[in-house]
Amino acid sequence: MPEFSQASALSSAPSPMRRHRFVQAACLFSAVAHVAATLICVYTFKEGNFLQFSPVKLMQFVPEHIWLWRSSCLLVMLSSVSTLVFILAMREVLEEKYRFLVGIAVCFSLIACSQDLAAIARMMVLFSDVCLQGVLSGSLANVRADYAQSGWFILNESITQSFLLASFLYGMGGLCIALCLTRTKILESRLAFAHLPVWLVMIASSVTTFFGLLPASVVLLFLANLGISLISAFSGVATDAVLKSPLARAPGEAAVDLDNSGFF
Repeated sequence: MPEFSQASALSSAPSPMRRHRFVQAACLFSAVAHVAATLICVYTFKEGNFLQFSPVKLMQFVPEHIWLWRSSCLLVMLSSVSTLVFILAMREVLEEKYRFLVGIAVCFSLIACSQDLAAIARMMVLFSDVCLQGVLSGSLANVRADYAQSGWFILNESITQSFLLASFLYGMGGLCIALCLTRTKILESRLAFAHLPVWLVMIASSVTTFFGLLPASVVLLFLANLGISLISAFSGVATDAVLKSPLARAPGEAAVDLDNSGFF
């Protein structure tokens, strides 16, 4: 039926209120995770004085700040998972007729998340262990050349997976969501214009990594993470009105009063 194509996955689900709460929780989780990851990464960047970046300098920094390094990696991994969860939440809000395009976005995000988690986990465990062994096996002030070479290989591989591949795939998945948001009748169109620059910045970080502009990539990733936290919060607020809108309900579905429901 033509009218059914305007029903969102959220409202046509067997338990729309439960889905609604999932969307709200996912948006909050994404916003908090990205803010936390950005703040600790900026602090780590400042603490290590990495404006003049070099692999050897990083390998000397990690053993001296091992818990800061591992905490940063864990929060970055959490923010990556939250990006996937956020895109899954957008899948629950958009109309059924966009299922195919949103499915592509979810596939991109799943691959991106797996790449990102593998890369950051390698940095958290293997790279930090190589750094520690390199410092202990040499003098306390220097890293042995063979360990420095191993550390650079791990770092280069992780940057390729996280900065180049994962950022590009997340950006493409986000653009699919933004395209759906430009055409949806459930949410306001301005939400799409909030999403669009964030995902474009993420793709730009991948492109700058491809051309070897690592400092620019890091700055763009910081901006993209802050942007995702903002659009997560904005999207969470925007979905409050989804179930109250007549267009968000399948034909014949009884109106659900959020304020009088037993879920809140």
